[in-house]
Amino acid sequence: MSLTPSLVPTAEAAFIAGLNDRQMHRVMDEHLVPSALLGQDGSTRLFARLGAAFARFYYDTEGVLVASARRQVLEELTLRVEHLSDPAEVMALHSLPRDVSWRVFRTGVDIDVGPFVAQAFVRAREVDAADALVSADPEVMGGAPCFTGTRVPIDTVLASLDRGIGMAELRESFRFLTDTHLSAARVYAAVHPRRGRPRPLGEMNPLMKPLSSRVVRPARA
Repeated sequence: MSLTPSLVPTAEAAFIAGLNDRQMHRVMDEHLVPSALLGQDGSTRLFARLGAAFARFYYDTEGVLVASARRQVLEELTLRVEHLSDPAEVMALHSLPRDVSWRVFRTGVDIDVGPFVAQAFVRAREVDAADALVSADPEVMGGAPCFTGTRVPIDTVLASLDRGIGMAELRESFRFLTDTHLSAARVYAAVHPRRGRPRPLGEMNPLMKPLSSRVVRPARA
């Protein structure tokens, strides 16, 4: 049984959460999620992927629940996960056992963190897919991220798209390209920002819509 979850850097955690880097740094600075979901390697801040889901819950429900209540909910859910047969798998969002409840009952309310965990799980799968289709090898194009099995840098393709070059034109030069490759390139670039190209602190992921309307409901008698 593995107790230590794999941890990911800030950029990946922010992508999975649908938050920005500054918000994730606040999660670390103010311990907005349980410490079991946080880590550090030198100056590099690290997060369990589940911590990203919890961070999104914390921010999206700040107008509904007081800070202490949000922290209590996340502590209770983390304890549930820690008592699973393989907590690290869940903390890394490699799997979501069906017998895990993401609902916490408090006086008068039923707090459901499940939608946040489910959305983060989908986003984590996007990251995994991107890492399979894009790779950075020091022996290939000087280590620039390239589509796996090719010498085509993703920056070349993304820059072409940003200049208005269409998919049909791109495929004339790179016949292997599919929409899946393009999506993977976008995700990879967001999760692995190049040095010298810091991501804007205010950058939000436009694909992630607020989930707070699904979080708190009246508890059933």
